[in-house]
Amino acid sequence: MSRSSPWQEGPDRIETEPGFKPKGVIQVTEKKYVMGNLAIARAADEAGVKLVAGYPGTPATEIVEEFLDCHQVHAEWACNEKVALEMALGASLANVRAMAVMKHNGTNVCTDILMHLNFTGVKAGLLLVSADDPGGLSSQNEEDSRILVHSYANLPVFDPSNAAEAKTMVKDAFDLSEKTRMCFVLRPVLRVCHSRSVIDFKAGRKARSREARWEDDRERYIMSAVEVRELGGIKRPQARHRWLNAKYRELAELFEKSPYNQIEPGNGGIGLIGCGIGYTYIKEASLHFSKSFPVLKLGTLPIPRKMVLEFLKGKRKVVVFEEVEPVVEGLIKQLCQEERVPVKVLGRSGFYASDGELTTQIVIEAVKKADPQVKLVDEVSPRKLDIEVPVRTRTQCVGCAHRPLLYNIKKVARKKKCIVFGDIGCHDAGSFKPMELQSTIYCMGSSIPMATGAYFAGEKRPVISMIGDSTFFHLGLNGLINAAYQGSKQVIVLGDNRTTAMTGFQPHAGSGVNLRGEPAPVVDLEKFGEAIGVSVHSVDPYDVKGTYKVLEQAVMEKGVSLVIASRPCFLQSSRKEPGLFKRVEVKVEESRCNGCMTCINDFGCPALVYDGEEKKVHIEPLSCVKCGMCAEVCRRGAIS
Repeated sequence: MSRSSPWQEGPDRIETEPGFKPKGVIQVTEKKYVMGNLAIARAADEAGVKLVAGYPGTPATEIVEEFLDCHQVHAEWACNEKVALEMALGASLANVRAMAVMKHNGTNVCTDILMHLNFTGVKAGLLLVSADDPGGLSSQNEEDSRILVHSYANLPVFDPSNAAEAKTMVKDAFDLSEKTRMCFVLRPVLRVCHSRSVIDFKAGRKARSREARWEDDRERYIMSAVEVRELGGIKRPQARHRWLNAKYRELAELFEKSPYNQIEPGNGGIGLIGCGIGYTYIKEASLHFSKSFPVLKLGTLPIPRKMVLEFLKGKRKVVVFEEVEPVVEGLIKQLCQEERVPVKVLGRSGFYASDGELTTQIVIEAVKKADPQVKLVDEVSPRKLDIEVPVRTRTQCVGCAHRPLLYNIKKVARKKKCIVFGDIGCHDAGSFKPMELQSTIYCMGSSIPMATGAYFAGEKRPVISMIGDSTFFHLGLNGLINAAYQGSKQVIVLGDNRTTAMTGFQPHAGSGVNLRGEPAPVVDLEKFGEAIGVSVHSVDPYDVKGTYKVLEQAVMEKGVSLVIASRPCFLQSSRKEPGLFKRVEVKVEESRCNGCMTCINDFGCPALVYDGEEKKVHIEPLSCVKCGMCAEVCRRGAIS
């Protein structure tokens, strides 16, 4: 194949120095056994990316972190995903390859810029990695970002079936982005991001010989409603929309030749269509069937219409396997209607589970339902455990400063009959037993505006919003400004632990360091609150009694009260700055413990264990970190 082919990489300039050094890699001869996220990062590095920006969030976090030691690339944790994508776009227009990385929730935050960059196009290769979490294993929702980036924004999408394919897709995406001038999207799901594969890394690293070079192109880059005379006087947004539609048709034709779309022969009038990881589940399920089904592997959006029509020939029905919405199923149904193809298309829209992750078992059962005559060469069923796994609720780590803070908020909320609006972060575990404090947990930054809305709705009970520092920098700032500007009355409790702890201790604008641990400016939260004009209080959540007094006072104040509860994350500070944490020896005096379980039911430290036989509370020495907070909670003074 010649270099002009979109699927031929051609000769790359390869550096001889060691360069990129992936972490935690088991080397197997000339190949490496790596996690999908590392494969994605390495592929971007080999493709010559010069800027990588993102915001932490499972399952995508490790992609950005793998650039920590790659100093030829500017890598950073941005304040939020919209900022990250806008940075990547700016780099692309300045003629260097760039990548924005986020989970599906973050892609929602990018909607505004997505619906502009799709019209303007890009210059150097631009890749958006939008990692989905089917089943919501580490998210507050499950969604299919293909709907947003493809069905809504009309951007081309690569949907990898495994880690190895994700690597090749990344490299092709950069090349095709430049060929078509479109931003490409890689949409790995959780099992692609966190599964491991043996991947060939022999290609080495591509030299970043390309220099930044800005060239004005106002007809593309200035999205204003001016007339385009050469197109009959239509407005520029319509003209760019016309360009996008033409590009979409061009991509549809291009993807007919894509190696990520393939037909595999089989027997019978029933076909199986696997989209992304759905193909992997089909291949695994096929090991258990007594016959081979025709399979269509789809890894791109737009779908290759001609290839799909070819596959549908001679079929009575097809079953589409995809995560998590019936996106491709709907496109194939539309295609069948347009081309008058009498094939029954089955899938997520009711034929099998319409929510959650796919499993091999789901695929097997769906195929058996579609073809009752199929036989299994062996039975496949989940094996029951010999023992019952104890139920474990979500909770903070032992020693976490959020625990005494939540404990005090709960005390004040009980006394003053407050409504507590929660946000995303470690503190959201306070919405579960034993705290059961927050009444809402929605999305990043939602707590403050929701509390403001409840107040202006006429709610008579005091409202409290609880938000963490990283979430505050992400999307909480606007909520605070609006609450103060509109004259809301509420208490905003800002848990400041100096890091994005929930996703793995990533730094943010209040941490004092950047992604690589280099010194960075610190946003002063107190001065920020004062500049807005709200009442500001600062507390140490380890000061249990002092924190309670401040919270009780704040509830009584007029207007917006900002309570900043500052203490570094215990897990991080105990490792990096052990001098900041003073360990306190604590013990339970059994003669004073009456087994009331207030310390467990109200405070909920996992190191506190109730002995049902003795009807006493004990401290589990292997779990206790000696923070001493439990001694502040016991009303009888039994813990000292």
